[in-house]
Amino acid sequence: MAATQQRLNVAIIDSNPSSALYQVELLAHEFPWSEAIFMQSSGNGYRWRELIHQGKTCGFTTCQQVVDELTLHNIAVAPEHQGLGLGGQLLDDVLRYAQNDDLTVFLEVRLSNTKALHLYEKSGFVIVGRRANYYRTAAGFEDGLVMRWQPTEN
Repeated sequence: MAATQQRLNVAIIDSNPSSALYQVELLAHEFPWSEAIFMQSSGNGYRWRELIHQGKTCGFTTCQQVVDELTLHNIAVAPEHQGLGLGGQLLDDVLRYAQNDDLTVFLEVRLSNTKALHLYEKSGFVIVGRRANYYRTAAGFEDGLVMRWQPTEN
């Protein structure tokens, strides 16, 4: 079985923002969150999950729940672990949580992030909006797409 098709033996555990997770943030994103914003994204309504493979932190998600909506603020996998399906496993974890609590999930994604767009669409997300010049790039800014997943549709 190809590496991209197999599910690796990983642990997804409850977490809080930490220096280990922030290191993944720095490695995974060309324009990462600032450390201050990253570390402040905690408290009531936040849900952090840490992905551990072979004893090493290699990914995370952070979501915020407000009433019956869950916003996936960030999902990241360290570059050396990308392409193995770990992002999909993290997303599956978020969607199981949302399904169990009957939550609608929202997220924003860069227009140029075709791998993520494909994963989200395959998982049942639909595009519901567009934010012009939302994300910084090396050449300026690019649009962000707003996507929604609803448990009743999946």
